[in-house]
Order: sequence, then structure tokens, then C-alpha cells
Amino acid sequence: MSSAVSNSQQSTSQPTKVAAKPRTLFEEWTSGCGMVSTKDAKKEYFLTTDDLRYLNCRHVGYLGFGTGPPMKCYQHEDLVAASISKHGRAGVAKKLEARQKREMNKRLREEKAEQARKKMKTVTNTADEEAASSGGDVPVKTGDTQEIKKLRAGLLRMAKKKMGFEMSGAPSRWRIEVPGTSKATFAALMGRPADVDLASFVKTGAYHTVDRYEVETLFGTKNESQLTKDFKREGVTQKIGSSVTVRYKPSTMELSVSGYAEMHSTISAFEYSRGLW
Repeated sequence: MSSAVSNSQQSTSQPTKVAAKPRTLFEEWTSGCGMVSTKDAKKEYFLTTDDLRYLNCRHVGYLGFGTGPPMKCYQHEDLVAASISKHGRAGVAKKLEARQKREMNKRLREEKAEQARKKMKTVTNTADEEAASSGGDVPVKTGDTQEIKKLRAGLLRMAKKKMGFEMSGAPSRWRIEVPGTSKATFAALMGRPADVDLASFVKTGAYHTVDRYEVETLFGTKNESQLTKDFKREGVTQKIGSSVTVRYKPSTMELSVSGYAEMHSTISAFEYSRGLW
């Protein structure tokens, strides 16, 4: 009897565990640490170039000739303080909530586009199977039309003309525009000629955007030399980077492509030391 009472007293005396309260977006945002690049400082802390001008920074990442200036990095704590000073705690919290909502909507659009791509693939495969089972001819996938081949070649020429240098000597980013591009042409250019309504492309605002698209696929190239441009006066070559961003605005029928370049010296150490270039 006494043992049962003792066990009962022990069980009632144990502290009750309280579930930890989930942190708010603002608390998650302030809990970071470490150094932050200029680009992320503006994006993640809602600051401008003028705001960053008054903060201490560290210069990192200089790799020598042609790589551009070192990157400026800022302390997380300094960026948080600057953002709160500018927008107020409530203002920052509101911006964080709005950004979370935008990201959720973007994910929904991406999922919807992915479902459309899968549906297109299923319909195509089903049609091929039905044709084969009925003894009919399975459609032959012929690839690009002459119009699309010419467009790819034209885009490459335009991109190479835009290649150049920043004031620092680093390769400059390039961007080209092609007005009067139809939905059907854009879909075919991106390898989805059947999607004339662009249902399988993610739309953000007024634009359908495809990030990190393979440059060889877009320009229809087969070797690196087609993507390379010589700058003999500067003693270097530039090669268009491995991926590009493609954007299409249906309301104005405007196609744009942007990307970067990698630079390599064509001068030997001997030639450089003798000034023979």
C-alpha cells in the first residue's frame, strides 16, 4: 500500500514537458551568423547600396588578373541592425511574410508547370503506343525546323557581339533581346514545340523564365570554339558560360537571353615578360 502511494507521489511530482514554441520568421531571420555577400545583403536584408556604404565590410575572393575586384562581405549582425534601423521591427517582419508568400506562390507555379510537362509527355507517349499497337507509323521526331535553327544561330551571333569587359577588366555579363517572338517560336526554341500555350513554363509576373538553361542546347552548338570569342588586343579569349537565363513576355512578344562569360589568357609567361603581345 505504501509502495503504491509512493509511486503515485513520484508520478505526480514529475515536471510536465512543454512543447517548444516555433520561432517566428523574424526570429529565424535574426538567428543567422557569418559573412554575407553584397548581393545577398541587399536581397535578404532589404537594403540598398547606399545603406551598405556605412557598414564595415571585408574584401574576399580576389583571384588575379581578369577576375574582377574582390567581393565585399558584411557581418550578419550589422546587416540585421541596419535593416531594423531602416524599416523597423514590424516593417521587417511584414517584408519577411510577403517574401514567404511570394516563394510559396512560386513553388505552386513550378508544381503546376511540372504537372503540365508530365501530362505532355504522357500524351505523347500514349499516342506513340497507340500508333504502334494499331500497326500505324510512329511519328518521327525531326528536331528543329529551319526557322528555329536560324534563330539559334542568330542568337549566338548577337550574344558574341555583346561580349566585352567591365571597367575592372573582368568579363561583362551580356543580354540580348528579340522582339516579335511568338509563343509557338519560344516553345519550339526551348524544346517544347507542342506547348503553344506555354502551360509547362513557370510564369513570374509578366515573364516566363527559364534559369540555368544549357547554352549548347539553346544555341545548337557542338563544340566550344563556337562559343568562344578572341580578343587579340587584350591577349585573352572569352567563352560563353555553361548556362543562360531565358525570359519571354507574351504581352509584348519579347524574348531575352542573358548570361556570362569565362576568360582565359592566350599569352604565355615568356611573351608577357618580354612584352611581345
